[in-house]
Amino acid sequence: MKYWRVVIILGLALMLVACQQPTNEEAYYKIQKKLADMESYQCKAKIYINQEGQEVEYTFLQSFKKPNQYRLEGLAPEGIRGNLTIYNGKTAWLWNPSINQIWKIDNFHQSQEQMMFIGYFLRNYVSSKEASFRAEGLQDKDYIILSTEIPGGNHYFAQQKLWVDKKEMIPLKLYIYDIKGNTRYRVYYEDFFYNFKLEDELFYLQQQEY
Repeated sequence: MKYWRVVIILGLALMLVACQQPTNEEAYYKIQKKLADMESYQCKAKIYINQEGQEVEYTFLQSFKKPNQYRLEGLAPEGIRGNLTIYNGKTAWLWNPSINQIWKIDNFHQSQEQMMFIGYFLRNYVSSKEASFRAEGLQDKDYIILSTEIPGGNHYFAQQKLWVDKKEMIPLKLYIYDIKGNTRYRVYYEDFFYNFKLEDELFYLQQQEY
């Protein structure tokens, strides 16, 4: 008798846990809302670039603020440490402190760096007719994968996929593929902070920075 009581109790407990777990569709809509409500973020991004069959690793500090302002600061390797790419929605600055060289580009619209930012991924995801999602287990965690074509993409930049932790709703990584389905860029996000306080001045190259 005790055995059956234990079985019944365990069965009810498992049913209760199962009822509390969101479906993939519910998790997707929660993640979609979380990302849509994101006003800004900051994180460390490790970027792996496929160059002629070999991967090169770079580490940057990424800062993004709606609708399209971003700042990219080189952390590693040593050759790019301190390099800045800043965009305020109209004007871009590129600064290489090792040679104290600054490039200013007015009416700046598109660059490869933009595709590494989640804010720009979301813009592509919303505007693409081929956007989709699916669930995947990875290293004892569950993720929702958002996939989209890159509007106006080319041979090297055709599709993006973003992995988001199903429970924590934190982005894990972003892959960029060429038209043949080969992975061109792998971006891994660390120390990701939603709605990080970012002043507008951060997206202008200040005189004291160079």
